[in-house]
Amino acid sequence: MFPEGVTHLTLEIAFERADGWVTYIHGLAPVFRHEEKDIASFRLFTSQLIAQGLVQQSDVVRVFGVPRITVMRAVKTYREQGPKGFFRERHKRAGGVLKGETHERAQALLDAGQSVPEVGRELGVLPNTLHKAIRQGRLHQARNPAGTALVPTTTKSERSEMDSTAAMGYATQRSEERVAASMGALVSAPIRFEAAQDVPHGGVLLALPALLANGLLVHSRSLYSLPQGFYGLASIFLLLALMALARIKSIEQLRYVAPGEWGHLLGLDRIPEVRTLREKLEILCRQAGQAIQWNTLLAKEWMRAQMQGDLVFYIDGHVRVYSGDLTALPRHYVARERLCLRGTTDYWINCSPGSAPWMASHSFSLTRRSTPDCWPPCVPTWCRFWKPMLR
Repeated sequence: MFPEGVTHLTLEIAFERADGWVTYIHGLAPVFRHEEKDIASFRLFTSQLIAQGLVQQSDVVRVFGVPRITVMRAVKTYREQGPKGFFRERHKRAGGVLKGETHERAQALLDAGQSVPEVGRELGVLPNTLHKAIRQGRLHQARNPAGTALVPTTTKSERSEMDSTAAMGYATQRSEERVAASMGALVSAPIRFEAAQDVPHGGVLLALPALLANGLLVHSRSLYSLPQGFYGLASIFLLLALMALARIKSIEQLRYVAPGEWGHLLGLDRIPEVRTLREKLEILCRQAGQAIQWNTLLAKEWMRAQMQGDLVFYIDGHVRVYSGDLTALPRHYVARERLCLRGTTDYWINCSPGSAPWMASHSFSLTRRSTPDCWPPCVPTWCRFWKPMLR
C-alpha cells in the first residue's frame, strides 16, 4: 500500500515511507505523519487533501491501490462527521437470533462439548450464525482436555475467500511446506485433515477406510517411486481413487472442480494442477510391469484372507460398447440399452467379500457359446494361476 521511499501524489504533494512511518510532504515541508498500519489516519489525511482540492480521488486510487468506493466513503465521512468520524468505535449490531434464553442454551450446549452443527440443529439456528457469535466473542467454545480451544469448522464461503488471497497462488495455504519442497528439503507434504463444512463430494471419504483396508497404499512404496516434491505417492494414489468414486473420468475434468475443496479431501491445501498430475503419472507409467506385480501381491493377500472361510467366487461381466469402425467385434447384449451391440466384456472374478483378484477383457460373447471348453481365456488362466494356493 505504501511503497518504500518517496512517491509523488501530484507535482507538489508526495509521501515517504521509512522505518514504519509514512510522512506526507507539501513542497519542501512535511505536513503530516502517521504509522504505516494506522489506516484511520491515512483515510483522514487523504480525505482532507481531496476536500481541499489538492488531489483527486483518482490520484489516491492510482497511487495507493485502494478501491474507489473506499475513497468515496472516507470523503463522505470527513464531510459529514469531521476528523472524529474516523476514530469512532464501530457500532456492532446486536445478535438478532442469539438473545436471552437462546443465547444461554447455545452457550450451555457448547460448554457440554457439542459441536457447532449439533448446537445449530438442536436450537434451529444456522451454524454460520453461531460461528459469527464465536468470532465476535458473544459465544465461547468448550475446551478439550489439553486446555486449548476447539478449532471451529470453516464454511465453503470462508475457505473460498481465504483461498483467493493465498500468497503463492489460489488455495496454496501451506506456503512454507511448498517452499521447502521446491528447495528439496521436503520429501512430501504430510496429509493433515481439518474440520470443515460444506465440502463438495465429502461423502467419498466414507469409502476411505474401505480403500485402505483393500490395500490402496499397501506395497505402493516398494513398487513405485516419485521424486521429492509437495505431492507424494500417497496423495497421488488417493486422488486417483477419489476421482473414480466421484465419477471424474479424466484428468482433464479436474480443471472444472474447486482445487481447494478437493485439497481438503486429500488432507492438503489443494490438489495438483492437471499438468503436474500428468507429469507424476508419466513417471509412474514408465515403470513397466509394476501394476501387474502390485495387482498380484494384492490378489494373493485377498486370497489368503478368503482361505480362512468358504472359498466362494463369482464371475461378473461388464460390457464396454465399441462405437468405432476399425474392427468388427462380436455383439453383446447390453442390459441398459436392451440391445445387442458390438463391444468387449470385462470379466471380473470376485471373492465373496467383493474383492476382485482377477480381471480380464475379452471380445468373446457368452450369448453365443456357453460350454466350459469355450469360456473366455481368463477363466482357465485364473484357475492355473491360483491352483497352487488352493491346495
